[in-house]
This record gives sequence, structure tokens and C-alpha cells, in this order.
Amino acid sequence: MISVLLLTAVFTGLGLAMLHASAVHIRINGFRRFSALLDCASENGIKRGFGDLAAWIEAEALLAPVGEAAVEALRANPAAAFPALLEEAFGPVFPRTLEESFDGLSWVSRADCGFSGLEDRGDYLRLAAGFRIESSGGLRRLRARRLSVLEGALGLLAGRLPLAAVPLYIEGAPTGGDRAAFAAENGIELPDKPGLPVGAALAATPGGVLPDDPGPLAAKALAIGVFRPGDLSPARLRQALGLDVSADPVPDGVYLVRDDLGLGGVFVQGGLDEMVLAVRGDAQVVVFRAGGAEWRLEWSPVRGRTEFSSPDGSLAAYDLVPIPIVLVNGAVAALGGGAIGADGRIELCFDGRTPAVLGGVDLTIVSADRVTIASHLVLEGVRWQDGIPYAKDSEAQLVIYAAGRDIATGEAAEGGIAVAAGAPADLRIQASLTAAGGGFRIEGEGRTVELLGGLQASAYSGNGNRLVLHRDERAADGRLPENSPLAAGTHLAVFALKVLAWKEY
Repeated sequence: MISVLLLTAVFTGLGLAMLHASAVHIRINGFRRFSALLDCASENGIKRGFGDLAAWIEAEALLAPVGEAAVEALRANPAAAFPALLEEAFGPVFPRTLEESFDGLSWVSRADCGFSGLEDRGDYLRLAAGFRIESSGGLRRLRARRLSVLEGALGLLAGRLPLAAVPLYIEGAPTGGDRAAFAAENGIELPDKPGLPVGAALAATPGGVLPDDPGPLAAKALAIGVFRPGDLSPARLRQALGLDVSADPVPDGVYLVRDDLGLGGVFVQGGLDEMVLAVRGDAQVVVFRAGGAEWRLEWSPVRGRTEFSSPDGSLAAYDLVPIPIVLVNGAVAALGGGAIGADGRIELCFDGRTPAVLGGVDLTIVSADRVTIASHLVLEGVRWQDGIPYAKDSEAQLVIYAAGRDIATGEAAEGGIAVAAGAPADLRIQASLTAAGGGFRIEGEGRTVELLGGLQASAYSGNGNRLVLHRDERAADGRLPENSPLAAGTHLAVFALKVLAWKEY
């Protein structure tokens, strides 16, 4: 009897202990569950707030006009002028607040933005700003709240900004919600790229974006200082090209600019039947063909060596590299990437894999008249994954700017950029395209143009074809081409969005 009583007492004690432990465990799991739900609510606020910020950038902040006075005020006193600049461009957008609830969870998020740095680049300013998103999450019928904070950085450009930073602009395109309908009607697709918070989107602004003056780029290539088209006399142009000084027009041909300080860019007087870009070892090659004649420019950034051959068989060699700007004072009937044959001749290549621009080369092509793209233009170092091009690891850049204006006289020309009817049906272009004058046009039928970079055009004509535009993540990270055309007016644009830290309290 005593043994039974003792065992009963022991087992009763163990049972009571187990009941107590179970109650404690239930309470702990309850607290853990509530804590996880609070975390989820607070996390939802951060995610929704960040998504709201990214959506605002895509919809409104990729390009907006501002006055020159606001930009100059920013130069003088950046910290004080920054909030006023944002408000002039976008209205009272900060702070951005969201208050939402779902399935018993609720959250409130607030996003603020402040100035953190400035870099003056002459025609435009490069700005750094910090943003902070605070989120407070809670549960229905509970007073407890959980706080989370997301800190990040914004990159902005203010002034006459480089157009390579603008992923898509079409003059006269509608504003507001009609932009998506405009893109769909014209066969323009803007797929999201994994890992890129802000993708390509159609920027809308009243005007003052497309430049009608190729003068700044021409002046740099010709090494003759600043001028406007129409101010460049034949005598001055001939002098810059190393020709006998006279009032006679410059003869048609291809000229490598050189002076006592070194090499300039390339100037082409008259139209071209063909311009082919190719890579040969560690050298970039550009072949010019017109009227049965051929010129060939080849330079190696690694070896610091340049060779320029003319139709007469002469070959000039320099232990220098040129300014990578090609000026065509005429039209380009066929532009594309090429491959080198067994006989050394370079012809257009249509495989879509052969690179046309060498890694480390930042090439800009400026044409007074229309440029017709006849083949793939692929950058070295761009990789494809799951059907999406990634340029993060590439050190090659290409800019094509059809100005619609004679470089020397300033007379209006057709301009514009076209995809030839005979180009590959699945054309790949990896470049920033600025098509003033005649705008951008895809000729032929049943084709898909896959563009990695940007497009800024005075008009768009897809003719029932598809344009798939992927934003270059380098532009979204501030790695812009050195010689991009600048906007005609002063604007403000957000080009970068980065997350720096996520904190839980």
C-alpha cells in the first residue's frame, strides 16, 4: 500500500510537472506566434513602402523638367535647395506614407528622402540622396507594435543630363496611365529584370529633351572648341581635318582628326553605304565603305596603337588611341556588327553572338542624317541568362545619335534611326539610341528587336513589329557612356535605387 501511494504521488507530480511545462510551452509558442506575425506585418510595410517608391520612380521620376534657376541654386547651396528641386520636378512627394491592413495584420510605412552629396559635371549635376522607410506593424486587438527600418540610396541627375540615363522617351507620347496603352499599341515590351528595382518605363515630359545640336560632340571629336552647327566655316573645318585651308567644301571621304596634342575622332563627309564594327583580338575595328572605296580604322586600347588605312593603300600608324567619336556628315545606309573572314575582309555578321564593340571601348556614332541598322550590334562581355541580357560585367558601351542636322552648316536633315527590312528577324541591339528628326522606325514585318540600353526618339513607328527593351543595369548604377548626347533642356531624373540596410527593432 505504501509503495502504491509513493508511486501514485510520483506519477502525479510528474503529470503536474508535464501539465505546467505544457502550459509554459503553449504560452511561449503563443508569444512566438505573435512575434512572428508582428515581424510579418512590419516586413509587409517595408516591402510595400519600397514597392511604392520604386513604382513612383518608374511612373514619374525617370525624367521631369526643372528650371535652370533651381539647378543653379543647387550648385550654390545643395542641402538647402534639394527639397525645393524635388518639389518643383515632382510635386510634394516626400514623405510618402502607406497605411494598410490584411487578414488581421496592419502596418504603417513612411518614406523620407534627404540630400547626401553632389558631383558637378559641368552641364549637369550628379546627386546622391539617402532614403529611409520606417514601418510599424501590428495585430488586430493588440497594442504591441514592431518597428522595421530600410535605409537606401538614390542617384539623381540634374541639368542637361546625358540621355543614356533615360531608358525610354518618345516625344509626344501620352502621360499618366495612357503610357501603358501606348506601349501596348505599338508593340513595346518592358520586361522586369531580376535584381533591378527600377526597370525600363516610358518617360513622359512636355518637351525640351531631344537635342537639335550635335555641336558639343562634334567639337570634342574635331578638337576645335565649342561651336554650333552653322558657325563652322569650310576653312575652319578643313583646318581641323588637316586639309589645305581654303573656302572650298570638304571633299567626301573619311578623315582621322589629328593635331599636335594627339588624335581626335573620325569625321566622315558625305553618306556611307556601310559602316561595320568588329573586334579583332585586343583591337576595335571600324570599316567605312562608300562609292566602292573602303577606309579602315583599328585601335587597341591595351597597346595604345592605332592604324588607319585609306582606299589608296596608304597606312598611317600612331602610338596613340583616338577619341572614340565618329561623326558622319550624311546618312549611314547600313550599320552593323561584323566578322573578319579568312582573307581579312570584314563583312556584316548575322549570328547575333559575335561582338561588335570591344570591352573597354566607349564608342559614340553621331550622324547628321538617317542611320539604318542592318545587323546585330552586340557588346563584348554581355551575357544572356534565361533569355535576358545582362551587361553588368561588360566594359563596352555604344551610343548612336542621329541628329537630323548637318554638322557643319546646321541645315535640317531627315535624321532618325531605322531597322532595315533586311535585318535579322530577331535583331539584337545593345546601345543607347537617340533618334532626333525622323524618329525610330522598324521596317519589314514579323520581327522582334531586342534592345539592351535606351531609346529616345522624336517619333516611333513599329509597323506591327515588337520592341523588347531591357534597361542596362550599368546605367541604372550610374555607369553611363562618356560621350552621350545631352538633353536640350534642364531636367531632373532618378537613375539609381539601392538598398543599403534593413534593421529590425
